[in-house]
Amino acid sequence: MVNAYKSNSDEQQYAEHIIFNEVKSILNIDLIENPKIYLLNNKYTYINPDFYSEEYCVVGEIFAHIGKPKTGQDRKIASDILKMLLLDKVKGKVYRKIIVVCDENEEKKLSGLSTLAESIRRFEVEVMRVDISQELREQIVNAQKRQSMTNQ
Repeated sequence: MVNAYKSNSDEQQYAEHIIFNEVKSILNIDLIENPKIYLLNNKYTYINPDFYSEEYCVVGEIFAHIGKPKTGQDRKIASDILKMLLLDKVKGKVYRKIIVVCDENEEKKLSGLSTLAESIRRFEVEVMRVDISQELREQIVNAQKRQSMTNQ
């Protein structure tokens, strides 16, 4: 994969697509990838989850990250959870909310003793880990190294 910029996230986006297909297979339901879901009657109030099914009341986010998560990633997960909770309130139903990770460290952190982990438990958000190939893991790690050098 050729990247024009050091901060490019093509590898993570590719991994998210692979993981999406695996989640779809695990759940064995039709899911929409990256839909734009309008919550109110305006063009500004919407969410854009990584996967969604109105029919089965499922919404989820995929995090293609390997290794110890950074604070910004925790904030992104918290923000995504808040959006999923808003979906529940606006639609007046309870969705199955899923955070999908591909790394054991991320899974442990989201299931651990942090405020974020406790919020995940209290708001009944599932943490699902999907195994990916070693080759895909290496692509993600290499992209993270490149991005880390850019963001220093």
